[in-house]
Amino acid sequence: MRLLLGDPRGVQLAARDAEYRIGGGVAGRVVAVLNYYRQRMPEQVEIRLHDTPLYNSIYRFDDEMLVNVHAYGVLAAHTPTMHLRRIDGAFFHTYIESYERVWVSARTAGRTVED
Repeated sequence: MRLLLGDPRGVQLAARDAEYRIGGGVAGRVVAVLNYYRQRMPEQVEIRLHDTPLYNSIYRFDDEMLVNVHAYGVLAAHTPTMHLRRIDGAFFHTYIESYERVWVSARTAGRTVED
C-alpha cells in the first residue's frame, strides 16, 4: 500500500492553509495523520510526502477510485467527489498517471515528523 500526503513543511500546504484562513491547521492535520499512521501501519506500507499543487485527493481501491476535486477557498468536505471505475479506463488512467508523477517526485516520510 502506498500513501501520498502533502508535505507539512512544503509551500503548497502553507498556501492551502492561507486559502482556508485556518492558521496552520492544514499542515497540523497532516502531521496528526502521519503520527497516527506511523503507530499503526505495517512496515510494508510506504508513505511519501509531496509539495505539488493540491488539485484533488485520490483514493484508489483496485479497479475503483474516488477523486475529491478541490476548489479554491472551499474545504474538501464541501467539494464534489467522483467515483470512477476502470471500465474503458480513460478517466481512471488519467488520475493514475497523475498520482504516479507525484509519487516519483515525492520524498519518503521518515519514522518521525522531523524526518
